[in-house]
Amino acid sequence: MLDVHPAHHAATTWRDFFIHIATIVIGLIIAVGLEQTVEYFHHRNQVAETRELLRNEREDNRQAFARDIKSFRVVSAEMQNNLQVLAYLSHHPGTPDEKLPGALLWLSGGAVYESAAWEEAQTSGVTSLMPREEVAEMQKLYAQLRKIGDSNREKWLAINDAERYSLIDSRLSDLTPAQITEITTLTQIALTKHFINGLDLQNMSENFRDFPPSLTLAELFQLHHNPTKAEVMQNPAYLLTFSRLEAAGFDAKGFIKNLDNTSDKK
Repeated sequence: MLDVHPAHHAATTWRDFFIHIATIVIGLIIAVGLEQTVEYFHHRNQVAETRELLRNEREDNRQAFARDIKSFRVVSAEMQNNLQVLAYLSHHPGTPDEKLPGALLWLSGGAVYESAAWEEAQTSGVTSLMPREEVAEMQKLYAQLRKIGDSNREKWLAINDAERYSLIDSRLSDLTPAQITEITTLTQIALTKHFINGLDLQNMSENFRDFPPSLTLAELFQLHHNPTKAEVMQNPAYLLTFSRLEAAGFDAKGFIKNLDNTSDKK
């Protein structure tokens, strides 16, 4: 704070009066300028510190993302194994567990993504000092991370739902045909949520190139038993359906062309 002291004697002329006023004005300008300078450097330091925290948090999330990709592939193999075992069991109920073509596994462990630095930046108001484009990019990043976290949780809950039979009896040979059917349905639901989680992961690496390479669409669509492009083109039923959908604006040619990136690469 700048103290403004009264003059030692009253101004006796207009010249003295204006000198006195000018002295006060200049003093206030200097004080405000110094305050703004200090505030500028303080804000600049705040932004620099926040950016460093966000960089570290982003690196942690990149590593978590890489773990998520690895986990996704394991769960894909696990779910397909489970459906294969359940399909056999549905045709051969009561088969001793050791005679089955595999065991049921229900492993699922989605990564946990960090957001403490971003939340603190918003709460403290530092984001208001940063360029809009930078803030918008960070908002998009953390929104996508939340989406992956949500789909990880949805998948985890669905897998636990499919496994709930083991809370009473984990021996598959004791399952009734009705129970086998129910577990199969729940496993298919879990696999569907797993597929959606994979799309979220694929979108992340597509939108943020500094994140590790994710899943390809061909890899994702291996979870579906969709027909190949050749099978679609040779099936008149598909062509008839496409003609109906085209009347509603469906791009049949684009859809068939996209099969090159999915079914044909299986």
